[in-house]
Amino acid sequence: MSHHLKVFINGRIITMEPGRPDASAMAVAAGRFLAVGTDEQLRPLVQAGAEVVDLGGRTVTPGFIEPHSHISYYAYQQLQVNCSPAASQNIDEIKDRIRKRAGETEPGAWIQGYGYDDTLIEDHRHLNRSDLDEAAPDRPVFIHHISGHLYYANSAALKIGGLTADTPQPEGGEIHKDESGRPSGLLLEPAAAAPIVHRMPQPSPEMYKAAMEKAVDHYHQAGITSCHDAAIGFANLGPDLIQLYRELEAEGRLTVRVYMTILEPFYARIIELGLGPGFGSEHLKLGSVKLFQDGSIQGLTAALRKPYHNRPDYFGDLIMPQENLDAVVEKYVGLGFQMAIHANGDRAIESILLAMERADRIHPGRRDLRHMIIHCQTASDDQIRRMKELGIIPNYFVNHVYYWGDRHESLFLGPQRARRIDPLKSTLDMGLRFVLHSDLPVTPVDPIFSMHTAVNRLTRQGAVLGPEQRIGAYEALRAYTVDAAHCSFEEDSKGSVAHGKLADFTVLSDNILTSAPERIKDIRVEATVVGGKTVFGDL
Repeated sequence: MSHHLKVFINGRIITMEPGRPDASAMAVAAGRFLAVGTDEQLRPLVQAGAEVVDLGGRTVTPGFIEPHSHISYYAYQQLQVNCSPAASQNIDEIKDRIRKRAGETEPGAWIQGYGYDDTLIEDHRHLNRSDLDEAAPDRPVFIHHISGHLYYANSAALKIGGLTADTPQPEGGEIHKDESGRPSGLLLEPAAAAPIVHRMPQPSPEMYKAAMEKAVDHYHQAGITSCHDAAIGFANLGPDLIQLYRELEAEGRLTVRVYMTILEPFYARIIELGLGPGFGSEHLKLGSVKLFQDGSIQGLTAALRKPYHNRPDYFGDLIMPQENLDAVVEKYVGLGFQMAIHANGDRAIESILLAMERADRIHPGRRDLRHMIIHCQTASDDQIRRMKELGIIPNYFVNHVYYWGDRHESLFLGPQRARRIDPLKSTLDMGLRFVLHSDLPVTPVDPIFSMHTAVNRLTRQGAVLGPEQRIGAYEALRAYTVDAAHCSFEEDSKGSVAHGKLADFTVLSDNILTSAPERIKDIRVEATVVGGKTVFGDL
């Protein structure tokens, strides 16, 4: 018998298959599951000479599928200065980091940074042009906010982007001005930052590939075997990034399976080539069309129906006027393409639903496109009901509860709206499938921690935020496995441990379904396997 046949025995296998929820053994050959059952049922394969791996009673789940994060952007960030609160407590420390990087690079070279959070830094304010000029007066500096919706530029970067006191405000963004009417350095939403971003130099392909490999390893350490990369077309990285992915795959260096979520202006060019969702291989596929209809609640750029708790006169803005969104949605529904549309605020969610309902009337019978509303943070019961009617999948950013829940309650949304963010139980009760994501690099990629948050709804300060929206561990695991596979139309090839599916699985230190809820976060990923090959840990 081929030495490529492996039989794993003595495990606790959570298959996520309704017909056979538990098993203790599984056989893998040619990158797929050949058989799943008890040790006894698979004994003939062992006797026929298969390689045997004793799982030692450890738990196996289908490989985790991360259905919304930005792995290529995270890799890109690893080449930048870390400006997050974890690395620097105040603006002076960030300036020191920028100065240090300036000293390590050639004169005039760009400095980019990531992770700045004005609500957690000691100074409790945004960076401005003069902070960054002081740190690096002789070169362009560009810093990304933690939310991915705000940016900071120094005078040299503003000059390169041609942003002056006279620059008109872009649609869907804002160039913040100081008292003298000049750009302060704060840029709200990608539309405002685009003139600078499009003029920034890109890292060399080899440098980027090495950073991508590190990022992929990071995903495997978290138990992830597949992911949606929602950064295709970000930061001017479009055609080059797809080319980079294709080279990594050809070189055997792309061990995570990638479903590419592509920004709409760039997707429009791909369509001209006659390509669309699902085109590609088992490792790299064209995915959904990415749109934004608002920003971030903590950046005060999400569009709410009722005003912000800390700004009673302010509701945030939609990025696209309704008629523009209507037209774009109708175009892609007409083409039969899946969309992934970003919305945090309930007014933005409403805007998307109106556009989807309109497109549904124009193109009846196009309901299995599995559109996703990304983050979908403040969805009402009525909105969830309408999503179900249209077959839309809420792709919840449940980590908001832990990372921003306390501030949503005290600052941004107030107690009543805050306890209802990421309404997982309401969605479950209405019989609508949903998925969970980390939004890396906005929060760390860690499916186990996201599942822990979905089950416990604990904030950073240890409060339980909206206990009535907690769900069970099995439902949380579904959101990272079988339901996440459904999002990319791949439920027949991944998401559960079953005969004929890709042999993608994760080995855990404990059983997530029987652990005490408060201990889920302590479960460790001990090994990650993609297509039968161990890509992390020891098996």
